[in-house]
Amino acid sequence: MTLLPDAVETYLNHLLRARARPLLLTFDANWQLVDLHGDTGHHGLDAEAPQALVQQLQDLFLGLPHDQPQDLPFVELAGGRHAHVHLVPDGDTFHLLLLDAGDEHGRTQAHQQLGNDAALAGIEKSRTLARLRQIKSELEQQRARLEEANALKNALFATLSHEFRTPLTSIFGYLHLLERDGASARDQALLALRRNASYLFALAENLLEYGRGEAGESLLDPGALDLAALVADLDAMFRPLAAEKGLALVVDAGAAPPAEALFDAVKLRQVAINLLSNALRYTPAGYVRAHLAWDGTRLVLEVRDTGLGIDAGSRAKVFKPFNRGAQHGSRGAGLGLSIVKRLVERMSGSIDLESELGQGSTFRVALPALAGAGMPQAAPAANRRSLGALIVDDDPDVAALLDVLLGDLGMRTRVASNVAAALAAVAAEMPDLVLVDVELPGISGNAAVYQLRSQGYKGRIVTVSANATESARAAALAAGADHYLTKPLDFAQFARVVQSAGAIS
Repeated sequence: MTLLPDAVETYLNHLLRARARPLLLTFDANWQLVDLHGDTGHHGLDAEAPQALVQQLQDLFLGLPHDQPQDLPFVELAGGRHAHVHLVPDGDTFHLLLLDAGDEHGRTQAHQQLGNDAALAGIEKSRTLARLRQIKSELEQQRARLEEANALKNALFATLSHEFRTPLTSIFGYLHLLERDGASARDQALLALRRNASYLFALAENLLEYGRGEAGESLLDPGALDLAALVADLDAMFRPLAAEKGLALVVDAGAAPPAEALFDAVKLRQVAINLLSNALRYTPAGYVRAHLAWDGTRLVLEVRDTGLGIDAGSRAKVFKPFNRGAQHGSRGAGLGLSIVKRLVERMSGSIDLESELGQGSTFRVALPALAGAGMPQAAPAANRRSLGALIVDDDPDVAALLDVLLGDLGMRTRVASNVAAALAAVAAEMPDLVLVDVELPGISGNAAVYQLRSQGYKGRIVTVSANATESARAAALAAGADHYLTKPLDFAQFARVVQSAGAIS
């Protein structure tokens, strides 16, 4: 071993002795203390009474030989002190050398604590991850439940709307038959029935429109608009309610749109009914006025009232669903204006609101004409002949109504209540026209249409359904139908579609 320079040796000796704080005790073979050197106070030794420390050291080496070097690390002494204790044999005596281990013991404990903390942190991390996985699973289950509830809600609205539409078809149909007879004694009752059926139909459309949601689809049905008839219906529908509240009601029309300008009359009526209902609900005194007119490029509907008005802070949210706080004294579900906005936007129109709190409100709707491409044209009179029609519908009331309407249009008719009977009827006597309801027992009307086309039927097929959506129409046309009509039937449109069958026969 290379010796260090004397100066370094001296320095190291001083440094190590200072850090080790050595205490040397020399004993004879009988553990009698012979000599004592070093830092007694640091190791808790009373030089005048060392018996307690001596006894502790003697207990440490009990059973160990004294003629061999021994090393006992981290011995805890009285007062919580720690020392490394070394036994060094020296002939008939032996020495016990105590070196301070307090700092080293502290570092060891710190490392142990860090290890314990790391272990605890690992356990806590595992628990946290397990909890997060549990929360994620619960959130996924909740999302699944919410999606299921939303699907059930949409199905409920669609089903309710469908259930509204089927009886409405019979109501409107038989009203049409009664009105056709022109019995003056029944005119007032018939008009009242038609007005209320129209109002019920608008409510059913509101229900379905809400069920579709913001991104829902809506079937547009362009047709000629009888502005005078619409104004008369609206006036007759709301005049009793206005009279009951003591309000003046004006429903009038300006210039009518040209014949080639087509509109969805059902949705336009739905917009007007919602706006008039809203105006009458929130007008305690004064008047409500609705005005419809063609301005040369658009059809404009303006509904003005002297009601409660809407403050500036509420106007931004008045078209949101379930908004019931914009006007004081609010009643109803708060869906009307949100549905109006949706319908107007689907017809590529715009809606504006002017209102002053306590002075009333004005809603202004502007609608461009809809494209009329693909509208069926009636066959020229010279080409018409007696056509045969097959009605496929399991509702006897609707089937009987269609039978009468087709008879009025000069057609011979047969009725089948299910798909099997329909296929047999087509095979026996090839009709010019087949009217098929979508909701049939067994297989659907669309499947029946597909089977008819697969078997070579080339006549006109018209699908009739209570589902007024673009996807439903697309499905029917993809199955092979030529036209898609929705319940309740628009009888003018129905006549055009039926008469167009003669043009291709």
